Amino acid sequence: MSQTGVFIIGIFFFMSIRDVFRAEETKIETDIGGDGEIPGVPMDSEIQDGMPTLKILYCVSCGYQKAFNQFSEFAREKYPDIPIEGDNFAPVYWKSQLVTVLGILKVVLSAIIMSGSNPFESLGFGYPGFLQYAHSNKLASGFMIYLLVNMLESNLSATGAFEIYVGAVQVWSKIETGRVPSQEEFLEILGKSMESK
Repeated sequence: MSQTGVFIIGIFFFMSIRDVFRAEETKIETDIGGDGEIPGVPMDSEIQDGMPTLKILYCVSCGYQKAFNQFSEFAREKYPDIPIEGDNFAPVYWKSQLVTVLGILKVVLSAIIMSGSNPFESLGFGYPGFLQYAHSNKLASGFMIYLLVNMLESNLSATGAFEIYVGAVQVWSKIETGRVPSQEEFLEILGKSMESK
């Protein structure tokens, strides 16, 4: 294998390690607590300066950051002093843990391929054909593992959520409706929620 191939696989290896350690631990709450607290919506941010906080929880891996920015602009045009918060809508606990395991697996598989080692031999399985192929085609195998595991991680992280809260009250759910509200719907919902506060 050429030095360029080793360099490229090394870059992917270190990017995978960075992904594993960059993952944030998120506190997942499964339901609303007895004190009325909504997961992801802290009670101390319910009202600031006399106005309820607009909180939008969205799916980062689905690309809803742009939609969050647009809806924030819509809200600021109508209510310039409204506090706005946005955050990732975390996937269910088991999916987030599986994403972490996949990240570690990606690093381990990359290390096995790059080093040319055979962990199956110590387990008594000999030298499997797929590992022989991976060792003889390190660059292609490294790319394949990196791309396939990243695709799985992305699919597991995607929630499709765009949940809108005014104060501690949920006023829109893409998970329930199957769509993001239009600008007119959003401003109407926001207006009604602001009047009731």
